[in-house]
Amino acid sequence: MRVVVAMAVLCAVLGTLPARAAAPVEAGKVFVGPQGELVAVVPLTPRDQKKFLVRIQGTGSVLDGLVLPYTLKDWSSVGTSRLSYTTQWHGRSYSPFTLVGPRAELHFPGGPGNGIAVQYDEARSQKLKPEEVYAQHQQQTQSGQLAKLMAFDRKAEEATHDTSYAEALQQMNTACAATVAGTIDWASVTETLLKDANITRYCAFPLTALKAMCATSEEARRTVKARLQRIDCRFGAGLEPTLQGDRFVWTTNTEASNQEKSATRYFKKHL
Repeated sequence: MRVVVAMAVLCAVLGTLPARAAAPVEAGKVFVGPQGELVAVVPLTPRDQKKFLVRIQGTGSVLDGLVLPYTLKDWSSVGTSRLSYTTQWHGRSYSPFTLVGPRAELHFPGGPGNGIAVQYDEARSQKLKPEEVYAQHQQQTQSGQLAKLMAFDRKAEEATHDTSYAEALQQMNTACAATVAGTIDWASVTETLLKDANITRYCAFPLTALKAMCATSEEARRTVKARLQRIDCRFGAGLEPTLQGDRFVWTTNTEASNQEKSATRYFKKHL
């Protein structure tokens, strides 16, 4: 009798507990690449919001194993269908998986510039468990892993460009047999500019100009070695190179054209 009563009480208690909410996902699709790359695409409900979870595997890139939230965006034009699964990556919109007409393309860091073709796999799609993909996404979200990767990290971005600028400066120094130092004036770079532009590219124009000059002229090598101690870069309203004693300040702007040629002309006239 006690066992029967205990079971009745347990059933009553369990009956009062809320049922576990089902994961807000629907059946997904799996795409396979030529080297075993995998893309699992899981739609979130409601479908009309065009939200998805995408898990990329087998690329050997930093995207492997991550289950990031994506929005399906339609960039189609007349005669051309183009859909992109877009997420946030270090504060920028990022679309590693796209559908261009009948072709499905996977793009990832370190991969081919035009991406790789992946094919829909019916068997793998049938075996895919969208609830497990959702659970993995939840775990990565709760651990803070995804937020860190999706957020804009200005210090890390600056450090990357500082390293690239130093490499370009070293190449120029090698060509010119010089020991010129230099920095990027980060106070002149807005967050929007840092997100949208390749800062190193614009800052390196005078360095590549001097490198080319030194590669063909002994006089240029002697002049750079004797006249320049610093080459600093900043962003302003326009292209305004200035020579301040032994310091050259390259004030650049993303709208200016033919910047390397402009730098070359300036050095030939003022050095």
